[in-house]
This record gives sequence, C-alpha cells and structure tokens, in this order.
Amino acid sequence: MPARKAIEMGRGTILVSLPKDWVRKNGIRKGADLSVEELSPGKLMVRPYDGGEEEQKQVVIEHSGEDFARVVNDVTGAYLLGYDLIKVAGAKVITREERQDIKDALKRLVGLEILDEDSKRITLQFLLEPTAITPEKIVRRMSGLLDGMLKDTADALSKGDPRLLSLVSERDDEVDRLYFLLVRATRAAVVRAEVAERYGLSPVDLLDYRVLATFLESAGDAVSELSEKLHAVRVPRQLAREYSKCVAMLKAMNELATQGFLSRRAGKTRTVNSQMDAMAREITSNLAAISKSAPGDSASAAEILASLERVSKLLVDVSDLAVITQQVS
Repeated sequence: MPARKAIEMGRGTILVSLPKDWVRKNGIRKGADLSVEELSPGKLMVRPYDGGEEEQKQVVIEHSGEDFARVVNDVTGAYLLGYDLIKVAGAKVITREERQDIKDALKRLVGLEILDEDSKRITLQFLLEPTAITPEKIVRRMSGLLDGMLKDTADALSKGDPRLLSLVSERDDEVDRLYFLLVRATRAAVVRAEVAERYGLSPVDLLDYRVLATFLESAGDAVSELSEKLHAVRVPRQLAREYSKCVAMLKAMNELATQGFLSRRAGKTRTVNSQMDAMAREITSNLAAISKSAPGDSASAAEILASLERVSKLLVDVSDLAVITQQVS
C-alpha cells in the first residue's frame, strides 16, 4: 500500500485514513469500532474490533471404549494443531488406567492442563497465550538444555561419575516438551498473522525455526542415547578422557551453532560455519583415532562413536541452516 499522510487534529491527535479497498473488504462502516494494538516499536496493527475475546478452538475426541492409545495420540495431535479446548468424550466410563495415560501424555505437552472431568469425560485446556513464549525463547531454552546434557556427559566421563549420566535422559524429556511447544507456536503464527507479527517473524522464518527445533530435538535424542550406552559399559579411564574431549567440543559446537542461527541477520554466519566445519573435522579425526585404539567390546565402542558423530552432524546442520536462511534473506 502507498504511504499515507498523517493529519493533525486538535492538540496532538493524529489521524491517518484507511485504504478504501481494505475498508470495503473488512466491512468497515462509519462509527465502527477498530482495535489498535502496538506490536513492537514503530508497528501498529489495526483490525475490526471483535469484542476483545477470541473464540477458542475446540475439538471433541470420541472414545468408543477400545484402543485408548489412539485417543492419547489424538490429544497430542490436537495440541500440535493449536486447539485450545480438547474434550475427550467416552461412550463408557474412562478407567483409572486410561486417565493416567492422559496425565502421562500431558507431561510432554507444555501449557495443557485438565480443566474438569467426570466418569465419561475429560476436558483439557491450553492455558498459555500464543505470544507468551516466542520461538526464539523456546529455541534458546532447547539449546541450553542440550548444553547441560553435554556438560553432564563430559563431566561423567572426565570425573568417572556415572551417576551424572542418569540426569541426561531427564533433560531430553524437557527438550521434547519444548519441541512440541514450538511446533504449536509456529503453527499458530502461520494461521494467525497477528501472532507472527508479534513474534516479528516471516513465514520463512517460522519454517526455519521449525527445522532448527527438529535438529535440536534429534541432537537431544542422540546425546540421551550416548549417555545410556556409556552407562551400560565400563569405559577405561584413558578412553573416557578421549570421549570427554569430543563431548566438550560438541558442547562448544552447540553454543556456536545456535548463536549463529539466532544472529544470522548480523552477517556473521559464514565465519561461524567455517568454525563449525573445522570442529566437525577435528571430531571426526579424533573418533577415527579412538576407533583404532579402543580396547574391549568393539561393538559398544562403535555405537558410542556413532552417537558422537551423529550429534556432530546435527549441529553442523544447524550451522548450515543459518547460512541458508541468511542467503534467502
């Protein structure tokens, strides 16, 4: 739309005319109420006033009395699709075990809580505002949790304390929860333009965050698998030190890759990418040397090395994504 002149009326009151086509398209008439909201410094959003309250998206999930696992999957699907009110309606009484299955599923779904229930119904409601947590904040939190997982793994190896490895899988559960939340948040922003405006993200940005979260979630799974494999075998001290060096380097790669993505518009991603590639080559070289000298169960050692390599490749993917998005921008 072309620029429009600001007209001063009275003391300090500024008027701006609305485009005729927009007015006609939205059915705006003389005396109509309009909602004016500040999205960010320098940006206002004008839209028809709808009473101030948005209608909640609702869905009813029918439970026939068989295959309750499908009901649980449908609840997760409805959460990811952005439904605010999810009602599980049973033809028969919902058993205590089935209710527990629902509660176990809720542990993975941030912001979704049981609103009320009776013998045949359970009503779930999403309690967070779509704009309360931005994709950037979610990604920073995911990366921070991955950082902690890698630190605990490195410390367990360097200090010979396998108890630290048991903490890693717990953090991976939290990474998964945040991944689900980001999927919901990005979808809400795609469907509702005002949410994307508040985030300050374009449709391409939203897709990039979705892909980034997938890489970080997969890296969390790989680190969790690595910790389980390390916990299952007795690693010789010298070999543990070599593993620890590789994990510490992965920790540095995680920090560098995530910051490279979040600051991609500053034009520094190519430098980050070259650093990431150099670190990935060094890890690959170290893993090859470890593979030749690793004593004991060669199958276990091969699985541990494969997990380390997988984390490295996923973090390089994050770095590559930052470069691609900068080129598109």
